[in-house]
Amino acid sequence: MQSEYPANQPGETVTYVPETETERTGWRSHRTRLIILAGVIALAVAYMVYAAFPGNTLYFVTVSEFMDDPKLQDGQTLRVAGALAPDTFRRDDGSTLSHFALGDKLPDVPGISPGSPQLQANYVGVLPDLFFNPHSEIILEGRYEAQEQVFATDNILVKCPSKYQSVQAENPDLAPGALAPGAGY
Repeated sequence: MQSEYPANQPGETVTYVPETETERTGWRSHRTRLIILAGVIALAVAYMVYAAFPGNTLYFVTVSEFMDDPKLQDGQTLRVAGALAPDTFRRDDGSTLSHFALGDKLPDVPGISPGSPQLQANYVGVLPDLFFNPHSEIILEGRYEAQEQVFATDNILVKCPSKYQSVQAENPDLAPGALAPGAGY
């Protein structure tokens, strides 16, 4: 029967190391590597979360708050919420540049509140589906250009009404796809 240990060659010294100690040393290095890898992954995830939040922490102000506070009109990126003012929407033929005005919106009431200041705005692009619904709240994201006195919109968000109300249901005599009387958009 052969032994587990190789035979000593003349002049060679063999040192016996128990297997449990070599296994433990290998286990420690693997554990250290695993801890370092987990730390690197945790730091990477933490950085991605930190980098994602600045764009999402923009709160919105109403049109009245925006117009009353000159500090908000310094060209910084912000969000302004309101409703589309009647008879203010214009778009040149064959263009995606839209010009319109926003006013303060009262909850659950179509259109803008009476006496509300109006913020002139423009937007280049396709407008969301509910943009013209008088029950919707519109949130413009962009910056105010003081020289032109217009809010340059980069992005438009439309909050659906808390209770969906169809323009067709409010005006049953209206042909499908037609604008409501007095909507003027």
